[in-house]
Amino acid sequence: MNERMMDNTRRRQVDVMPDLEGMVRRVGEHVNRILRENLYEMNLDAARLKRLTRQKKELRENLSRCGVGDDLAKAYVLEFLQESLLKLFHLNEQTIDEVFYFRDTGQKNPEYLFDRLLYLYKKKHRQEALRVLIEENGLLEGTKNCISEKEICSAYERRKRPLSFVEKLELLTWKVYSAYKGLGIIDELRDMNIDGVSGGVSGEPGDYHSVWMFYQGRSVHLAFLDFKSERELERICRSICRYEQPGELSRARGYLVHEMADHSRVVVARPDFAESWMFFVRKLGAGGKRALGELFSQPGAQSAVTLLQWLVKGCRVVGITGMQGCGKTTLLMALVESIPPEYTLRVLELAFELHLRRWYPERNIVTFRETPTIDGWEGLELQKKTDGAVSIIGEVASARVAAWMVESGQVGSLFTLFTHHAKTTRALILSLRNSLLKEGSFSNERVATEQVVSVVNFDVHLHLDREGRRFIERITQIREAPQTQEGYELVDLIVYEDGIYQRKNRLDATTRAQMEHWLSEEEKEAFRAADL
Repeated sequence: MNERMMDNTRRRQVDVMPDLEGMVRRVGEHVNRILRENLYEMNLDAARLKRLTRQKKELRENLSRCGVGDDLAKAYVLEFLQESLLKLFHLNEQTIDEVFYFRDTGQKNPEYLFDRLLYLYKKKHRQEALRVLIEENGLLEGTKNCISEKEICSAYERRKRPLSFVEKLELLTWKVYSAYKGLGIIDELRDMNIDGVSGGVSGEPGDYHSVWMFYQGRSVHLAFLDFKSERELERICRSICRYEQPGELSRARGYLVHEMADHSRVVVARPDFAESWMFFVRKLGAGGKRALGELFSQPGAQSAVTLLQWLVKGCRVVGITGMQGCGKTTLLMALVESIPPEYTLRVLELAFELHLRRWYPERNIVTFRETPTIDGWEGLELQKKTDGAVSIIGEVASARVAAWMVESGQVGSLFTLFTHHAKTTRALILSLRNSLLKEGSFSNERVATEQVVSVVNFDVHLHLDREGRRFIERITQIREAPQTQEGYELVDLIVYEDGIYQRKNRLDATTRAQMEHWLSEEEKEAFRAADL
């Protein structure tokens, strides 16, 4: 009789087991009830009152910090939600199989199958789980840039295994968390070691299969993921940019450029400024700082790496150019390793991306960024008063910053490293020249060009091919040549041709003498032996 009553009770629980939206609502009510509870009306002893007050404060703080790249806050909230789900829905080994996530329909949902695949891989490979999943299942072979529902289902059939109750509970907890305080269908995806993820950037109105990731240099459409509604996409957009409360995202202020707790850059845009709600997360340096020699593996790459190291040690002004995603910021970060440790570094960025103090904590580094009230040129102007030896500009994006960089190149810091989106060295020179003309620094094109050429010594141009391979396309020296019509000549020192780095020319005697001026006696011997 008792067993029959227990079976009936279990059956009633299964009948009323809510879907994801219902679970999120119940959990939200539970959390709000805890946070609103007045502990002083409960006649608690002092020790328990103090403990519960501290727990409420911790819960409130972690709820505000999870979902924005704070791993500790996310872990805290997941643990709390797991305990809450057990109590609220009386979950056990039998009832958990009747939850929406594990019913028959859940076994055919490609989104849920991807969750389980990523969960299984993450248990073994942690933040490299997505990369291993893609490589082991051949999901992005050749120039392919889309992963379909069919491919995910096939991969799951090959890799699936029975899940224990604890594993199912962890999966369910994460799914509820992602819809409650997390970042929905991109929550775990964002935490992987990928270059970035974006949403709301494709499809017709009403189609929300618009999740893309930036993976090993190429944009990949995750066609099996669906935001399902504009409301959910808006929720994620508002959540993803709330770290340290950067301000309101309103119709009057239609976009935000900010960062997350793990220093990922996030850009969010909304209507009326954009055609729909959308977000872009760039995880610069997702795999951590990499040594210069590890960035390029093609044959002959060591000759290019050696030249770059000596250019930095020799205090040459170097511009790093190339398209978005080709690795300019990563290379810039690696070049800092070659800057003599006694030199102080002063950095200007549009948004904090390099985070050089994180990778070089023992160095004297100060970073400024542009704000709505402080322009980039003001930051550069301030840098002159902060005892800086080396100027690093994350991106020369405005005419005023470009003009300041060129004008101060001969009288400011020892040398400058900067990035720019120019497609060719000639385009870089023309862009910087036009910035000088636009800002009124010069009125004569020839004189403005001569000023640029006298300051900018080298252009390191990076390329990203369709298969996601990054390489140095060329290292070009910019030499003054008053006798020529343009006033300068471009000399390619190293060029990537036919899959190998080939030396085309060597440094001229004048440049070598200028570089040796900044080297120690020991370095001079090594520099001469390098025969660059």
